[in-house]
Amino acid sequence: MKDAIMAKLLSWVFDQVMHKPLGRFDQAVNRPFATQEEALRRILEANCQSEFGVQHKFAAMADLPGTDLWKAYRRDVPIRNYADFLPQIDRMKAGEENVLTPGKPDMFSLTSGTTSEPKFCPVNRAFIREHHRQHLIWMYHVYRDHPLVNQGKYLVMASPAEFGRTPGGIPYGAMSGKQLDTQSIPVRRRMAVPAAIQRLPDAEDRWFNLILFALAEENLRVVTSVNPSTLVAMAGRMARDADRLLDHLAHGHPARGDTNAPPILKSLALMFRPNPSRARALREKVRADGLLTPMAAWPHLAMILTWQGGASSFYLPHVAALWGNTPMRCLGLRASEGTFSIPLRDDDPSGVLAVGGHVMEFVPADVDDPHGILPTLLPGQLQEGELYRLIITTSGGFYRYDMGDLVRVTGFMRRTPLVAFERRAGSVLSATGEKLTEDQVIAAMETAAVNGPLMNGFTLTYEIEGDVARYVVAMECRGATDDGLPGSQGKMLRERLQQLLSVFDDELMHRNIEYQAKRDDGRIAFPRAVVLAPGCYDEWRARKAAEGKPENQVKQPIMVRPPGPGRAPVAGCEFFKDMRIVAEVE
Repeated sequence: MKDAIMAKLLSWVFDQVMHKPLGRFDQAVNRPFATQEEALRRILEANCQSEFGVQHKFAAMADLPGTDLWKAYRRDVPIRNYADFLPQIDRMKAGEENVLTPGKPDMFSLTSGTTSEPKFCPVNRAFIREHHRQHLIWMYHVYRDHPLVNQGKYLVMASPAEFGRTPGGIPYGAMSGKQLDTQSIPVRRRMAVPAAIQRLPDAEDRWFNLILFALAEENLRVVTSVNPSTLVAMAGRMARDADRLLDHLAHGHPARGDTNAPPILKSLALMFRPNPSRARALREKVRADGLLTPMAAWPHLAMILTWQGGASSFYLPHVAALWGNTPMRCLGLRASEGTFSIPLRDDDPSGVLAVGGHVMEFVPADVDDPHGILPTLLPGQLQEGELYRLIITTSGGFYRYDMGDLVRVTGFMRRTPLVAFERRAGSVLSATGEKLTEDQVIAAMETAAVNGPLMNGFTLTYEIEGDVARYVVAMECRGATDDGLPGSQGKMLRERLQQLLSVFDDELMHRNIEYQAKRDDGRIAFPRAVVLAPGCYDEWRARKAAEGKPENQVKQPIMVRPPGPGRAPVAGCEFFKDMRIVAEVE
């Protein structure tokens, strides 16, 4: 009853707060050209006194009428990538003021990356306002469509807002953590897991404490994870560590009474409330089902908030199998660099372009030199069904910044396009010129995996021996052990993997005519699989987190290029360096 009353009160307050923002949103989607022009003018005026603004004559530009404004901005500010901004970023990290924006940034938001160094994206108050306005519109529609989310607790998996400080003393960390830290008190009280857990330095401690605190909360209604593979990984850890988790759920935090425990663990031990009856009930579920699953632990879950576009789509069926048939709402086209779309429907990666926030330009995906094209396209000029490269301008200091993301227009909301992230530009593997794209590979594996073993992830590469190439799928699948595929169960798993490879090969031929042609003439051989030891992807994520990348944003690579000829796992490929291969299937 108390939760229901509080939910109604929060809904009423939210409706009052959102009345004007919703009106501005409705106007924006009706007039995307004018809205984006206003956004560009606002950014130019706010940053005209920075070094970059002075060099590029932002003040004079901002006084121009609409058509002339866009013409001058495209002409005088070339499209850049991160490397082009790096000299200014390094100066800002050292503490220099008025470089890309007035003053110093409040923080740097880190990108996750995969193999490259994380990027430092400057964040200031104006940027946070641009992001926050769009996030509120998204959140309002989630609450409106699913009122039950306010009748329980939230589990939010976010990386820390601060990993460290630059030489100039500016904090750097994850934008998701910053957003979590700045939530209102009523929202923070609904969190099932203390934010302090994200500050634990050890990945195993972070995972164990996050799951332990979450298990203590039976009325969990919302789970938020940027990456759906994190939800799959969490389910795997719950099953693997069930006995230890339930023991401490019944008797208390493992650091309770441990005088040698670090201060943060002692603090968490004092916060944790053991729940013996809940532990007994979950043990009964384990006895009945054979393992501890999120679906069994939180049967009243009302909403999962996570990415759904691009490579993430592969993990969504696995999330549904482990977490239950719970509605999922996409977080939209978001990155450390900003928020660019607002999904308004469940189980759909598409979202309306957030034209009321950052400035967005687009280059057709088939243009070979996106940095040399003039003019770019604006949101109201896009065509349904077409694929575009996203170029952004934000108050944080990125001007005509090439995101390297490819988005497809899936429809329109009034006059504003709906877009879905499809893949990163350059996400291509080509052993013999066939140019397999990431979306082709994901679609092929989604079909192949329907009757295959449950996978925690897969990564594709290739090998070349003589004049014949072969694609290699590395995968971590349920049923494999550190000893490989032993016994009769292992034999069945091997047969299912062989069937999966056959369907995967057929699907690639169906989706890529060059792959089919080269399979037909023998230049590409039938693919093979290498089975990774259980926990390899978790270890890979932990290594990336140790390198300073936001753990909850780390995306497992779908495709990696081998550094040279030879059998891929021993060819010096960065991804395979510390992977433990326990079996091979051809």
